[in-house]
Amino acid sequence: MSSITFVIGATASGKSFYINEMFSQEDVDILNAYDYQQRAYDEAGYEDAIPISVQKKCVMKANSMLLEDILRDVKAGKKVVVEQTFYKAKRRIAYIDEIRKCGDVTIDVHVMCPDDDQWKMNIQKRGLDDRFEYYKAIETEIEFPNPSEGFDNIFAVKNGKPVLRMDDPKPEIVDIARKELQKEAEMIKAEDARREEKEKLIESMKKRPFWHYCEVCGKKEYITAEQAYMSGWDYPPHIGMFGVLSPRTCGNCSDMDTLWAKFIAKDESNCFTTSELNESERKTLQRIKGEPESLLTEDAWDL
Repeated sequence: MSSITFVIGATASGKSFYINEMFSQEDVDILNAYDYQQRAYDEAGYEDAIPISVQKKCVMKANSMLLEDILRDVKAGKKVVVEQTFYKAKRRIAYIDEIRKCGDVTIDVHVMCPDDDQWKMNIQKRGLDDRFEYYKAIETEIEFPNPSEGFDNIFAVKNGKPVLRMDDPKPEIVDIARKELQKEAEMIKAEDARREEKEKLIESMKKRPFWHYCEVCGKKEYITAEQAYMSGWDYPPHIGMFGVLSPRTCGNCSDMDTLWAKFIAKDESNCFTTSELNESERKTLQRIKGEPESLLTEDAWDL
């Protein structure tokens, strides 16, 4: 019979060391959620700075890839140990629901609960000395697993020693979790639909005519992107990106008289606020933020 052991806990709580001590000598497939996240970031083309929106999608993709490998191993009758954070019950339930569909499988979870001294030692070894209070605060977000989630055995790991802890069942958390997961799925579906429509609109801007506004002299023309480019306009999609601050000028005006130039000339030590902009500049900024939709009608954006 297949078995899955999840080892969960906060950063530097000792998950990897515990897995190595407890399971490395057994015939098990050890999977680490961090490895899947790194693969997702690499596939997305990011190494260092990752936008929050992209990070969220990469984590979701990583979790999906990890689940696929878990299900593969379960169907093959293997024993699996998974290192994961899994702070929230709904994340665990989403996995367990899918795993249970594979048939007879034992699912255990070990929750890392080090005392502060051990945790500080782990953090020091990893060169994260100044992060203890931060990690300690995050630890409070961990929802301790409950038998109602579908676990066969739940262990609290205190300084390397697993202690069985089966709290009273709370069936209500399962219903709440599934409702939250359904709501998330609907939100993701709607977000994907909006993004797809946005991508289609941006692609259409390469051929359709739309309003081009020169933020310097006030000139405006209803022309295609190709016509604008041939006329010397600095305008997306040929020059710059829709929705991103950069010059919006006709072929006769200088980029150095634009809102973009005003922004880059600002001393890095000072904040740039919209209160410093005149009425025309505020309209320009608002129009750029609303691109490309803001370029399809004239009246609302007429300078």
